Amino acid sequence: MCRILRGTTWSFHGRVLPVDRTGPPDALGAGQHGEIAMGHKTKTSRGLLLAVALSAATFAGASWAEDDHGFDYYGFFNLGFFSADDGATRTDYWADNSNAPSRFGARYHTPVTGGELQFKFESSFGIKPSDGVSQLSEPPNTYWDLTRLRKVEVIYRTDDFGTFYLGQGSMASDGITSDPDQSGTGLAGTVSVRDSFGGILFRESGGGLSSVDVGDVFQDFDGGRRGRVRYDTKSFNGLVFAIAAGQEILRDGNDDTFYDVALRYKKDTGDLLYGGNVAYAINDLAGGETKTIIGSLGAFHRPSGVSGTVSLGDNDGSGSYIYAKLGYQRDWLSFGRTHLSFDVYRSRDMVVSGDEGVAWGLQAVQKVESADLDIFAAYRNQAYDQPGMTFSDVDGYMMGARWSF
Repeated sequence: MCRILRGTTWSFHGRVLPVDRTGPPDALGAGQHGEIAMGHKTKTSRGLLLAVALSAATFAGASWAEDDHGFDYYGFFNLGFFSADDGATRTDYWADNSNAPSRFGARYHTPVTGGELQFKFESSFGIKPSDGVSQLSEPPNTYWDLTRLRKVEVIYRTDDFGTFYLGQGSMASDGITSDPDQSGTGLAGTVSVRDSFGGILFRESGGGLSSVDVGDVFQDFDGGRRGRVRYDTKSFNGLVFAIAAGQEILRDGNDDTFYDVALRYKKDTGDLLYGGNVAYAINDLAGGETKTIIGSLGAFHRPSGVSGTVSLGDNDGSGSYIYAKLGYQRDWLSFGRTHLSFDVYRSRDMVVSGDEGVAWGLQAVQKVESADLDIFAAYRNQAYDQPGMTFSDVDGYMMGARWSF
């Protein structure tokens, strides 16, 4: 604890808050590189983010008399070695693990009448992402622009009426397909198959590289993060309803707008933790309007260490998929729990009508509690076919570690 300014007590303690899915991989790794754009949209987004920050500062200043407000900081580095074999060549690279990109964040919170007010800031470090590397090119080792901002938001949690959000942050459907996954192997593989090797191009049977990459074929349709307003109800016996409306505010010249609703359910009986999510989204994009429905179910049986997850999604402009994962975790080692899993994914009509993508993988995560370290390793096979065309599989290997602070 650190006492400053006339008896006001602030608590400073590093801790990792629950990690959410990072949204569409292009928002984390494959966006604009280098300089920050200065166009009209970027100026507008800066204005919104500044307004959110000033609002938070105003609330913070008004709460100096309180004794139980505080400041939390958190973050982690999540780096690894990745190797992709396209059937003819192998691409090896070191990168940030896009399954959970390296990040840092801070949160200020203070009690207010009828609840609690928070201001949250979170950004990635801008390290080269694992899903941004192809056989032909790769991003710079480090770069930062406005698209690296993950969260700049004000959150008002009320005692009786639910939670209100304003600013850059998660849409209502963000995390819908991954939240029920209790395997503990999310660093090594999730329903967002594209995060590990999304930039790798499939090679045609004739030997040439195609224009189709892993990220095109294996999508999860998650809601991601936008500049938005959002409302979540209180939990009613584990059931929470959420609604949001947002806009892409971090990319210059992009006026895409997003609307979604979501329903989440979670129940913990002690031995069994289970839940399910469903969401519906309408996205007004430059290429036209799309409608998406996604859902997931998951359960974890604590005594046996067995978990299972099923996710699925359908987008009227981008195809459909189904995903399943089986996990197992035990305390075999004294320094931390071991997590193992197997998953499989199948998509249809993602790139062209009649195409099919199939992926399966093995994942392992070993925790080292005393060092705040998670060591991960995985293998994934990714196959793709189009009507009248065949492609070589992409085999991917990865290993690395996440250190949290």
